[in-house]
Amino acid sequence: MVILEIKGLTTGYTKGNAILKDLSLSVMEGEFIGVVGPNGSGKSTLIKSITNILGAWRGDVKTDGTDISKLSRDELAKICAVVPQDTYIRFPYTVEEVVLMGRSPYLGKFDNYDKQDREIAKDSMKETKTHKFRDKKINELSGGEMQRVIIARALTQDPDLLLLDEATSHLDVGHKKDLMDTIKKKNEKDDLSVISVHHNLNLAARYCEKILLLDDGEKHTFGKPEEVLTNANLRSVYGIEADIHEHPKDGTLYVSPVDKKVISKSREKKVHIVCGGNSTGKLLKGLVEKGYEVSAGVVNVMDSDFEKAEYLDIDTVDEAPFSPISLDSYKENVDMIKNSDMIVVTDFPVGEGNLRNLEAVKEGMNDDKELILVDPNNIRDRDYTENKRGSELYNKIKKEHEVRSVESTDVTTELL
Repeated sequence: MVILEIKGLTTGYTKGNAILKDLSLSVMEGEFIGVVGPNGSGKSTLIKSITNILGAWRGDVKTDGTDISKLSRDELAKICAVVPQDTYIRFPYTVEEVVLMGRSPYLGKFDNYDKQDREIAKDSMKETKTHKFRDKKINELSGGEMQRVIIARALTQDPDLLLLDEATSHLDVGHKKDLMDTIKKKNEKDDLSVISVHHNLNLAARYCEKILLLDDGEKHTFGKPEEVLTNANLRSVYGIEADIHEHPKDGTLYVSPVDKKVISKSREKKVHIVCGGNSTGKLLKGLVEKGYEVSAGVVNVMDSDFEKAEYLDIDTVDEAPFSPISLDSYKENVDMIKNSDMIVVTDFPVGEGNLRNLEAVKEGMNDDKELILVDPNNIRDRDYTENKRGSELYNKIKKEHEVRSVESTDVTTELL
């Protein structure tokens, strides 16, 4: 069954300046479609067109065979639900009150929520793991919790089609995975159709059955991830070269851009950052701005530290998403440490999967190098290895080498 049919859609915001151009796309019941492309390629415009916020200049958008322009706002809201990139709720509603707003399209002008509405909202909160803080005020939540609530509200609409407009862009890698896992589970369990706009190619590859690659408002490629995420397509649309791998555990694709800017010879020191888990803060940016030659590793693709390094054109040792550090990555990290003048070990959480980061520091360090440890006194609190092996290794490094200890990555930037 076709849930959404787009034919020859051309539209934009200013007459004579089309953003989407002659776009056609069909979405079947239960499909999970990703939409990717450079900034300005029309990704968010597509979402606005599907929800009739932006009308078509030419072509049409139909759901269940009906042109969306013929539907009322409530009728369309029963079919499509949207999770935007940013949601701002000024009034301090409780979480439960916000989630119940998803039932509004089903209410008459003077109706109140009934038992069925509350049961649907309760189920949505349980699916999104938000039920435990249903009585908290919405403005008391973290960014990740807030997005889960907005997804719960969208699911409470009981839609046939869920639209995600870069809904995970401001979240760290852990929250991104939790949210996408929740939506994927709903997609598979209830045949919920999903269109998910992504800035991150790896998220699209991991969760989407098919990917639409937009280029300047036109459909460049549409198909399975392996058909769309090719070097030829990425070179044509993004202007990058990339290593494209299969994830060693589940076979999904992941993309590692390999284009790097040439580093100026005037930079005075090579600094290698041992990090992960969004632990670098503003450190990478600060060191680059101060003129240091910076490298980082080992970081998982999709980790926030990886994304920062990629944006700054910093050389990284990267590992497949959600995978432990491989022997090859470990050896590459050791080489980078040996070839650097200064090593900074951030306050990343230490687990079995990234313990090799500390092992690399122990092997690669010598007395000719400077070693800075961020927040070393709290190593046991962030050590999740069996028998606290991470803390033991960390303390051996401290005993074997002269180190400078700092309270935070911000202090490190100021210190250097």
